[in-house]
Amino acid sequence: MDMIKKLPIVAGFCMMGAAANAQDEPSQAADQADIATAQVVDESLESEGAPPVERNAAQATWLDEKRYDAKDYLNKTAHKMDKWFGTTDPDEPARASLRVMVDTHWNEYDGTTVKPRVRGKLKLPALENRLSLVFGDEDLDVERDGGIHNDSRVVRHADRRFDRREASEQNSSFGLRWSKFQEKLGVETDVDLGVRSDDVFIKMRAEKEWELPKNVDMRFEQVYRYGSKSEHYTLSILEFSQPQSASRTLINRTQLSYTSQDTEDLNWGNSFYQQHYWRGKHGRREFSYGIYTGGDIEDKKANLNIYGPYVSYRQPVWREWLFLQGDVSYYNNKAEDHDHHVAAFGRVEMVF
Repeated sequence: MDMIKKLPIVAGFCMMGAAANAQDEPSQAADQADIATAQVVDESLESEGAPPVERNAAQATWLDEKRYDAKDYLNKTAHKMDKWFGTTDPDEPARASLRVMVDTHWNEYDGTTVKPRVRGKLKLPALENRLSLVFGDEDLDVERDGGIHNDSRVVRHADRRFDRREASEQNSSFGLRWSKFQEKLGVETDVDLGVRSDDVFIKMRAEKEWELPKNVDMRFEQVYRYGSKSEHYTLSILEFSQPQSASRTLINRTQLSYTSQDTEDLNWGNSFYQQHYWRGKHGRREFSYGIYTGGDIEDKKANLNIYGPYVSYRQPVWREWLFLQGDVSYYNNKAEDHDHHVAAFGRVEMVF
Protein backbone atom coordinates (compact mmCIF):
# COMPACT_ATOMS: atom_id res chain seq x y z
CA MET A 1 0.00 0.00 0.00
CA ASP A 2 2.95 2.36 0.57
CA MET A 3 3.80 2.02 -3.08
CA ILE A 4 0.26 2.88 -4.15
CA LYS A 5 0.20 5.94 -1.91
CA LYS A 6 3.51 7.23 -3.24
CA LEU A 7 2.76 6.69 -6.94
CA PRO A 8 0.89 10.02 -7.30
CA ILE A 9 3.89 11.80 -5.75
CA VAL A 10 6.29 10.14 -8.19
CA ALA A 11 3.97 10.86 -11.12
CA GLY A 12 3.50 14.48 -10.09
CA PHE A 13 7.24 15.06 -9.86
CA CYS A 14 7.78 13.55 -13.31
CA MET A 15 5.16 15.78 -14.94
CA MET A 16 6.54 18.95 -13.35
CA GLY A 17 10.09 18.04 -14.21
CA ALA A 18 9.27 17.18 -17.81
CA ALA A 19 7.34 20.39 -18.31
CA ALA A 20 10.13 22.45 -16.79
CA ASN A 21 12.79 20.92 -19.07
CA ALA A 22 10.92 20.11 -22.19
CA GLN A 23 5.81 5.96 -26.68
CA ASP A 24 8.41 4.24 -25.87
CA GLU A 25 11.16 2.44 -24.03
CA PRO A 26 14.39 4.08 -22.88
CA SER A 27 17.45 3.96 -25.17
CA GLN A 28 19.43 0.75 -25.12
CA ALA A 29 23.07 0.52 -24.03
CA ALA A 30 24.17 1.35 -27.56
CA ASP A 31 22.35 4.64 -27.36
CA GLN A 32 24.27 5.54 -24.22
CA ALA A 33 27.74 4.53 -25.45
CA ASP A 34 28.84 8.14 -26.00
CA ILE A 35 27.89 9.21 -22.48
CA ALA A 36 30.73 9.04 -19.95
CA THR A 37 29.06 7.51 -16.93
CA ALA A 38 30.39 7.48 -13.39
CA GLN A 39 28.84 4.66 -11.40
CA VAL A 40 27.38 5.63 -8.03
CA VAL A 41 25.69 2.86 -6.03
CA ASP A 42 23.00 3.54 -3.45
CA GLU A 43 24.35 1.52 -0.50
CA SER A 44 20.99 1.32 1.25
CA LEU A 45 19.44 -0.33 -1.79
CA GLU A 46 22.37 -2.68 -2.25
CA SER A 47 21.98 -3.89 1.32
CA GLU A 48 18.31 -4.58 0.62
CA GLY A 49 19.22 -6.67 -2.43
CA ALA A 50 17.45 -4.38 -4.92
CA PRO A 51 19.33 -3.61 -8.18
CA PRO A 52 21.48 -0.47 -7.86
CA VAL A 53 20.67 2.44 -10.16
CA GLU A 54 23.46 3.78 -12.34
CA ARG A 55 24.05 7.47 -11.77
CA ASN A 56 25.89 9.86 -14.05
CA ALA A 57 27.88 12.11 -11.75
CA ALA A 58 28.67 14.46 -14.64
CA GLN A 59 24.94 15.14 -15.14
CA ALA A 60 23.87 15.33 -11.52
CA THR A 61 21.25 18.07 -11.83
CA TRP A 62 18.34 18.39 -9.44
CA LEU A 63 16.03 16.64 -11.92
CA ASP A 64 18.51 13.79 -12.44
CA GLU A 65 18.82 13.22 -8.71
CA LYS A 66 15.05 13.19 -8.22
CA ARG A 67 14.64 10.72 -11.07
CA TYR A 68 17.34 8.47 -9.60
CA ASP A 69 15.62 8.61 -6.22
CA ALA A 70 12.26 7.71 -7.77
CA LYS A 71 13.80 4.83 -9.74
CA ASP A 72 15.55 3.59 -6.58
CA TYR A 73 12.26 3.66 -4.70
CA LEU A 74 10.45 1.71 -7.42
CA ASN A 75 13.15 -0.97 -7.61
CA LYS A 76 13.27 -1.25 -3.83
CA THR A 77 9.48 -1.68 -3.71
CA ALA A 78 9.63 -4.37 -6.40
CA HIS A 79 12.33 -6.21 -4.43
CA LYS A 80 10.30 -6.12 -1.20
CA MET A 81 7.24 -7.50 -3.00
CA ASP A 82 9.36 -10.19 -4.66
CA LYS A 83 10.50 -11.43 -1.22
CA TRP A 84 6.86 -12.06 -0.28
CA PHE A 85 6.74 -14.94 -2.78
CA GLY A 86 10.02 -16.73 -2.05
CA THR A 87 13.79 -16.54 -2.04
CA THR A 88 15.16 -13.81 -4.29
CA ASP A 89 18.02 -14.33 -6.75
CA PRO A 90 20.73 -11.61 -6.65
CA ASP A 91 21.62 -12.47 -10.26
CA GLU A 92 18.04 -11.81 -11.33
CA PRO A 93 16.64 -9.08 -9.08
CA ALA A 94 13.12 -7.71 -9.21
CA ARG A 95 12.86 -4.56 -11.30
CA ALA A 96 10.39 -1.78 -11.96
CA SER A 97 9.65 0.25 -15.08
CA LEU A 98 7.48 3.34 -15.29
CA ARG A 99 6.25 5.70 -18.00
CA VAL A 100 4.79 9.06 -17.03
CA MET A 101 3.42 11.43 -19.67
CA VAL A 102 1.18 14.38 -20.33
CA ASP A 103 -0.87 14.26 -23.56
CA THR A 104 -2.35 17.43 -25.06
CA HIS A 105 -4.93 17.45 -27.87
CA TRP A 106 -6.19 20.45 -29.81
CA ASN A 107 -8.63 20.95 -32.68
CA GLU A 108 -11.01 23.73 -33.62
CA TYR A 109 -14.14 21.77 -32.71
CA ASP A 110 -13.17 20.52 -29.24
CA GLY A 111 -10.53 23.04 -28.21
CA THR A 112 -7.65 21.97 -25.96
CA THR A 113 -7.68 18.98 -23.62
CA VAL A 114 -4.89 17.77 -21.32
CA LYS A 115 -4.54 14.20 -20.08
CA PRO A 116 -1.84 12.95 -17.66
CA ARG A 117 -1.09 9.24 -18.03
CA VAL A 118 0.94 6.68 -16.10
CA ARG A 119 1.87 3.08 -16.89
CA GLY A 120 4.19 0.90 -14.84
CA LYS A 121 5.28 -2.69 -14.33
CA LEU A 122 6.95 -4.60 -11.50
CA LYS A 123 8.75 -7.77 -12.56
CA LEU A 124 8.85 -10.40 -9.78
CA PRO A 125 11.31 -13.24 -10.62
CA ALA A 126 10.50 -15.16 -7.40
CA LEU A 127 7.28 -16.20 -9.12
CA GLU A 128 9.36 -17.98 -11.78
CA ASN A 129 8.94 -15.04 -14.16
CA ARG A 130 5.29 -15.93 -14.59
CA LEU A 131 3.75 -13.00 -12.77
CA SER A 132 4.20 -9.24 -12.73
CA LEU A 133 2.24 -6.31 -11.34
CA VAL A 134 1.02 -3.71 -13.84
CA PHE A 135 -0.59 -0.40 -12.97
CA GLY A 136 -1.72 2.84 -14.60
CA ASP A 137 -3.53 3.54 -17.88
CA GLU A 138 -4.00 0.14 -19.51
CA ASP A 139 -4.95 1.73 -22.86
CA LEU A 140 -1.24 2.45 -23.39
CA ASP A 141 -0.63 -1.30 -23.81
CA VAL A 142 -2.33 -1.35 -27.22
CA GLU A 143 -1.64 2.15 -28.52
CA ARG A 144 0.63 2.27 -31.55
CA ASP A 145 1.96 4.94 -33.84
CA GLY A 146 0.40 5.40 -37.25
CA GLY A 147 -2.17 8.18 -36.91
CA ILE A 148 -3.85 6.90 -33.76
CA HIS A 149 -4.07 10.37 -32.23
CA ASN A 150 -7.01 11.47 -34.35
CA ASP A 151 -10.04 13.36 -33.11
CA SER A 152 -11.68 10.21 -31.75
CA ARG A 153 -8.92 10.11 -29.11
CA VAL A 154 -9.79 13.56 -27.79
CA VAL A 155 -11.04 13.57 -24.20
CA ARG A 156 -14.34 15.46 -23.97
CA HIS A 157 -15.42 16.63 -20.57
CA ALA A 158 -17.95 19.44 -20.43
CA ASP A 159 -15.73 22.21 -21.87
CA ARG A 160 -13.02 21.62 -19.26
CA ARG A 161 -9.40 21.30 -20.34
CA PHE A 162 -8.56 18.87 -17.56
CA ASP A 163 -10.84 16.47 -15.72
CA ARG A 164 -9.12 15.37 -12.51
CA ARG A 165 -11.65 12.65 -11.73
CA GLU A 166 -11.48 11.09 -15.18
CA ALA A 167 -7.67 11.17 -15.20
CA SER A 168 -7.60 9.52 -11.78
CA GLU A 169 -9.96 6.74 -12.85
CA GLN A 170 -8.07 5.98 -16.07
CA ASN A 171 -4.71 5.84 -14.29
CA SER A 172 -6.00 3.77 -11.36
CA SER A 173 -5.85 0.37 -13.05
CA PHE A 174 -3.99 -2.32 -11.06
CA GLY A 175 -3.59 -5.90 -12.17
CA LEU A 176 -1.60 -9.13 -12.06
CA ARG A 177 -0.18 -10.28 -15.38
CA TRP A 178 0.71 -13.85 -16.33
CA SER A 179 3.17 -13.98 -19.24
CA LYS A 180 4.65 -17.50 -19.16
CA PHE A 181 2.64 -19.05 -21.98
CA GLN A 182 4.88 -18.40 -24.98
CA GLU A 183 6.99 -21.53 -24.51
CA LYS A 184 3.94 -23.82 -24.67
CA LEU A 185 1.87 -21.98 -27.27
CA GLY A 186 4.54 -20.44 -29.49
CA VAL A 187 2.61 -17.17 -29.21
CA GLU A 188 3.40 -14.15 -27.05
CA THR A 189 0.50 -14.22 -24.59
CA ASP A 190 -0.47 -12.16 -21.56
CA VAL A 191 -3.39 -12.61 -19.18
CA ASP A 192 -4.29 -9.74 -16.83
CA LEU A 193 -6.61 -9.89 -13.84
CA GLY A 194 -7.22 -6.52 -12.22
CA VAL A 195 -9.43 -3.62 -11.32
CA ARG A 196 -9.87 -0.16 -12.84
CA SER A 197 -11.79 2.15 -10.53
CA ASP A 198 -14.78 -0.10 -9.64
CA ASP A 199 -14.49 -2.21 -12.80
CA VAL A 200 -13.08 -5.70 -12.11
CA PHE A 201 -11.71 -7.12 -15.36
CA ILE A 202 -9.87 -9.94 -17.05
CA LYS A 203 -7.88 -9.19 -20.19
CA MET A 204 -6.16 -11.58 -22.59
CA ARG A 205 -3.69 -10.60 -25.29
CA ALA A 206 -2.00 -12.78 -27.92
CA GLU A 207 0.55 -11.71 -30.52
CA LYS A 208 2.47 -13.57 -33.21
CA GLU A 209 4.88 -12.49 -35.93
CA TRP A 210 5.79 -14.12 -39.24
CA GLU A 211 8.52 -13.51 -41.81
CA LEU A 212 7.10 -13.51 -45.35
CA PRO A 213 8.83 -13.46 -48.75
CA LYS A 214 10.15 -10.16 -50.18
CA ASN A 215 11.44 -9.13 -46.74
CA VAL A 216 7.89 -8.53 -45.45
CA ASP A 217 7.06 -9.02 -41.77
CA MET A 218 3.51 -9.75 -40.63
CA ARG A 219 2.20 -9.27 -37.10
CA PHE A 220 -1.21 -10.20 -35.70
CA GLU A 221 -2.42 -9.11 -32.27
CA GLN A 222 -5.69 -10.03 -30.56
CA VAL A 223 -7.01 -8.50 -27.33
CA TYR A 224 -10.12 -9.50 -25.41
CA ARG A 225 -11.25 -7.76 -22.23
CA TYR A 226 -14.29 -8.29 -20.04
CA GLY A 227 -15.13 -5.97 -17.17
CA SER A 228 -17.86 -6.15 -14.56
CA LYS A 229 -18.90 -2.60 -15.52
CA SER A 230 -17.37 -2.06 -18.97
CA GLU A 231 -18.44 -5.50 -20.28
CA HIS A 232 -17.02 -6.75 -23.61
CA TYR A 233 -14.14 -5.25 -25.61
CA THR A 234 -12.11 -6.85 -28.41
CA LEU A 235 -9.34 -5.47 -30.59
CA SER A 236 -7.79 -7.16 -33.62
CA ILE A 237 -4.66 -5.75 -35.31
CA LEU A 238 -3.06 -6.97 -38.54
CA GLU A 239 0.19 -5.28 -39.57
CA PHE A 240 2.54 -5.63 -42.53
CA SER A 241 5.93 -3.93 -42.64
CA GLN A 242 8.79 -3.87 -45.13
CA PRO A 243 12.15 -2.13 -44.61
CA GLN A 244 12.96 0.20 -47.50
CA SER A 245 16.47 0.97 -46.23
CA ALA A 246 18.50 0.79 -43.03
CA SER A 247 16.60 3.80 -41.68
CA ARG A 248 13.20 3.65 -43.35
CA THR A 249 10.25 1.23 -43.09
CA LEU A 250 6.91 1.09 -44.90
CA ILE A 251 4.02 -0.03 -42.66
CA ASN A 252 0.33 -0.82 -43.12
CA ARG A 253 -1.76 -1.50 -40.03
CA THR A 254 -5.46 -2.44 -39.95
CA GLN A 255 -7.46 -2.72 -36.76
CA LEU A 256 -10.98 -3.75 -35.83
CA SER A 257 -12.51 -2.97 -32.42
CA TYR A 258 -15.76 -4.11 -30.82
CA THR A 259 -17.41 -2.87 -27.63
CA SER A 260 -20.60 -4.04 -25.95
CA GLN A 261 -21.90 -1.97 -23.05
CA ASP A 262 -25.64 -1.34 -23.26
CA THR A 263 -25.12 -0.91 -27.03
CA GLU A 264 -22.82 -2.62 -29.51
CA ASP A 265 -20.23 -0.67 -31.51
CA LEU A 266 -17.97 -2.01 -34.24
CA ASN A 267 -15.23 0.25 -35.65
CA TRP A 268 -12.34 -0.10 -38.08
CA GLY A 269 -9.23 1.88 -38.85
CA ASN A 270 -6.25 1.69 -41.19
CA SER A 271 -2.89 3.47 -41.17
CA PHE A 272 -0.58 3.40 -44.19
CA TYR A 273 2.61 5.24 -43.39
CA GLN A 274 6.36 5.47 -43.75
CA GLN A 275 8.64 5.73 -40.74
CA HIS A 276 12.16 7.17 -40.77
CA TYR A 277 14.47 6.66 -37.80
CA TRP A 278 18.02 7.71 -37.02
CA ARG A 279 20.32 8.14 -34.06
CA GLY A 280 20.50 11.53 -32.40
CA LYS A 281 22.49 12.87 -29.49
CA HIS A 282 20.36 11.20 -26.82
CA GLY A 283 18.94 8.25 -28.74
CA ARG A 284 16.62 7.23 -31.54
CA ARG A 285 14.55 9.83 -33.39
CA GLU A 286 11.45 8.92 -35.40
CA PHE A 287 9.62 10.76 -38.17
CA SER A 288 6.45 9.30 -39.71
CA TYR A 289 3.91 10.43 -42.29
CA GLY A 290 0.98 8.72 -43.89
CA ILE A 291 -2.75 8.37 -44.43
CA TYR A 292 -5.27 7.38 -41.77
CA THR A 293 -8.78 6.10 -42.57
CA GLY A 294 -11.46 4.81 -40.25
CA GLY A 295 -15.13 4.54 -39.45
CA ASP A 296 -17.86 2.35 -38.02
CA ILE A 297 -19.52 -0.81 -39.32
CA GLU A 298 -23.31 -1.02 -39.40
CA ASP A 299 -25.43 -3.77 -40.95
CA LYS A 300 -22.25 -5.46 -42.24
CA LYS A 301 -21.33 -2.27 -44.12
CA ALA A 302 -18.10 -0.39 -43.37
CA ASN A 303 -18.58 3.37 -43.35
CA LEU A 304 -15.71 5.74 -44.13
CA ASN A 305 -16.11 8.46 -41.49
CA ILE A 306 -12.53 9.68 -40.99
CA TYR A 307 -9.73 10.09 -43.53
CA GLY A 308 -6.77 12.34 -44.09
CA PRO A 309 -2.99 12.78 -43.83
CA TYR A 310 -0.85 13.16 -40.74
CA VAL A 311 2.78 13.62 -39.71
CA SER A 312 4.42 12.60 -36.43
CA TYR A 313 7.83 13.25 -34.84
CA ARG A 314 9.34 11.87 -31.63
CA GLN A 315 12.77 12.23 -30.07
CA PRO A 316 14.55 12.19 -26.70
CA VAL A 317 15.59 15.63 -25.47
CA TRP A 318 18.20 16.68 -22.89
CA ARG A 319 18.41 13.14 -21.52
CA GLU A 320 17.86 9.64 -23.00
CA TRP A 321 14.81 9.17 -20.73
CA LEU A 322 12.90 12.37 -21.57
CA PHE A 323 10.87 12.43 -24.80
CA LEU A 324 8.87 14.93 -26.82
CA GLN A 325 6.35 13.90 -29.47
CA GLY A 326 4.23 15.98 -31.80
CA ASP A 327 1.56 14.94 -34.33
CA VAL A 328 -0.34 17.10 -36.81
CA SER A 329 -3.32 15.72 -38.74
CA TYR A 330 -5.89 16.92 -41.24
CA TYR A 331 -8.94 14.70 -40.72
CA ASN A 332 -12.69 14.97 -41.01
CA ASN A 333 -15.33 13.13 -38.97
CA LYS A 334 -18.62 12.53 -40.76
CA ALA A 335 -20.21 10.89 -37.71
CA GLU A 336 -19.85 14.17 -35.79
CA ASP A 337 -20.36 16.46 -38.80
CA HIS A 338 -16.77 17.75 -38.70
CA ASP A 339 -15.19 18.96 -41.93
CA HIS A 340 -11.50 18.45 -42.62
CA HIS A 341 -9.55 20.50 -40.11
CA VAL A 342 -6.12 20.79 -38.55
CA ALA A 343 -5.62 18.96 -35.26
CA ALA A 344 -2.51 18.70 -33.10
CA PHE A 345 -1.30 16.23 -30.51
CA GLY A 346 1.66 16.70 -28.16
CA ARG A 347 3.25 14.43 -25.57
CA VAL A 348 5.90 14.97 -22.91
CA GLU A 349 7.11 11.64 -21.55
CA MET A 350 9.56 10.54 -18.87
CA VAL A 351 10.72 6.93 -18.73
CA PHE A 352 12.15 5.19 -15.65
